[in-house]
Amino acid sequence: MSRLSRADRRRQLLDSASEIIRAGGTNALTLVTLADRAGVSRPVVYDHFGTREGLLVELYRDYDQTIVSTMREALRERARSLGAVASVLSTAYVDAVVHAGEECEEVVAALSGSPETRQVLRESREFYVTEFRQALEPYARLDLPALTGMFSAVDGLARAAADHRISRDDAIATASLVVRRLATTRKPT
Repeated sequence: MSRLSRADRRRQLLDSASEIIRAGGTNALTLVTLADRAGVSRPVVYDHFGTREGLLVELYRDYDQTIVSTMREALRERARSLGAVASVLSTAYVDAVVHAGEECEEVVAALSGSPETRQVLRESREFYVTEFRQALEPYARLDLPALTGMFSAVDGLARAAADHRISRDDAIATASLVVRRLATTRKPT
């Protein structure tokens, strides 16, 4: 059997960690259980993530990269108007959060436990605000309060859809409306 490259091993470990969370929540996820699940030695897991918190941070960053890659690809293909950009941002984000479901919520809850890991969540929000700004710049110049509110609304709608409190379609339609309305009515200060 051939050895996996470092990147492929990391992918395998992140996928195995996701499986553990889906089956038993973040409380079931330790570096030892991950090593056992992935069929690797403990030092391999420690080499990749260092600590359980390091693993959780990498899982969350992996979610972010997946969402942003989907958004960027869809924007390249379909961003021809403000309405199209609003639809792409909303659809990609809502679908990714719905797809990640409780697994991602478990990771968010675990990361909320310490100041160091809460910083990762703040950086993630700032990352999305920047992505929204860049996507909308050709059509609207928005200030930080508008972009922050816009992303918070889209995120809240996506999480409500993931929790089955509202439908996916309603989340996307409302998120798209919020993005379009803020982009057409808010002027930078």
